[in-house]
This record gives sequence, structure tokens and C-alpha cells, in this order.
Amino acid sequence: MPRLRLTLAYDGRPFAGWQSQPSGRTVQDTLEKAFLQILPDQPLRVTASGRTDAGVHALGQVVHFDTPAGSALPPDAWLRALNVHLPPSIRVMESWIVPDTFHARFDATGKTYRYRLWTGAVLPPLEAGLACHHPRPLELAALTEACLALQGTHDFTNFAAFRGHEDGTEDNIRTLWTVAPSMAGAVVTLTFHGSGFLYKMVRLLTGGLLRVATGREPLTWFTDLLHRRVPGKCSHVAPAAGLYLVEVDYPEMT
Repeated sequence: MPRLRLTLAYDGRPFAGWQSQPSGRTVQDTLEKAFLQILPDQPLRVTASGRTDAGVHALGQVVHFDTPAGSALPPDAWLRALNVHLPPSIRVMESWIVPDTFHARFDATGKTYRYRLWTGAVLPPLEAGLACHHPRPLELAALTEACLALQGTHDFTNFAAFRGHEDGTEDNIRTLWTVAPSMAGAVVTLTFHGSGFLYKMVRLLTGGLLRVATGREPLTWFTDLLHRRVPGKCSHVAPAAGLYLVEVDYPEMT
């Protein structure tokens, strides 16, 4: 029963997020239904590196699953077979055998997220749902300074949302190795590379960064929230439309 690792890309617009739900309208549900088309009598459960919310996209989501006993399909055949039965909004980009100790979630050592902003006056139709429309002028110098303030190890409690089951003992300390803005025409991209991310952390950080970059709040407001020098949380959540899970880091396989 070899364990396979898949790299997935998906357009988050049609789905209610990654994780399985009773509605069946999630990426996980859609992927597991595709498995049933290949092996009708052997339902498979997949494990992902982490959840993505409704409307969030992925270029490099990683999942693993154990192939059923007696299955002779090689990794490239799984890739082709799954893509035949998946909608065009989900693609298996890579597939390969990994040790049976590999775990898509627990073995991950870091992730890269990207947030895309369209700063032009009019959002092109083909960017709808794929970028956040933000036509207000951005001060790139202020944005860069705020991004640099995020780099390092911090308690990101003030930039995390609650799922409803927290008991106050959660570890909200994470390390961000790189937070960098870039601009190409009307598109401003924020790239976050870190050891891990809390629920809605990237969207809350982006919302805070935009408050500073548009002059609505001073940098000290942002850094005071970051270092928990003031009570309360950041209440500015950027929309899901601009967020992409780009890559998941793992130790080199030996």
C-alpha cells in the first residue's frame, strides 16, 4: 500500500474551502469523489497540508493518501486518472511515491502565500475573484516598512481569527522569514513565507498592511498590534479572492 503525495492547484471560487463539509462543495469532497470514480468500491481519504477557506486559491497544495491494497497504478497514472474525473478548476500537478511515514500536514516546515491586489480604477472581468480590487493609491515605501516589521518571530494573536473552539492555551507564535511587496503594472503582490500561519492570519495581516499603505493608520498602530502593546485584534480582513497558497516546504527526502 504505497503512500502517494500529490501537489494540487485549484481555483477556489466554486468551492466552500478545502475541508469536507456535508454540502459536498469543497475541494476535498470533490477530490475524494474523483477517487471513487477510479475505484468505486474503495473510498479513499486524503490528508492535506492545511485548510484553505472558501474562495482561496492554491498553486501548490500538498496532500497524501495510501493507495488501496492490490492497486497497480503508478504515480503518473494516478495523476492522469484523477484529472480525467476532476473539474477543470482542480488539477493534480504532480504525483509521486513517498515513505509511508510522510505526513502532508505534520511534516510541513513552512508555507508560502501570495496576496494579489488590483490597484487600477476598474477590475478587469478576468481578474474577478482572482485578485482583490483595491483602487486606492498605495504608498509603497510605507507598505515596505510595515512588511519588514513583520519579519521575525512574533505572537500573532492579534492577527488571527477564532474558529470557536479555542481555550486560551493555543500557541500563536510563528516565524515569518520573508514578507515582501512587489508591483507589476496595476498588480501589487504581497508574498508571505513563514513557518506556519494561523486561521485568516494572511488576510488579517494584509488588511492591516493596507491600512498603513493608504495612510489610514500610522505604522505605530500596526506594530503596536503586532507586539500586543494595545488591547484588541486587527479587525480589517482582506477578501479571500486575492489569496493563494503557493508552496509548502518539506525536509528533503532521503
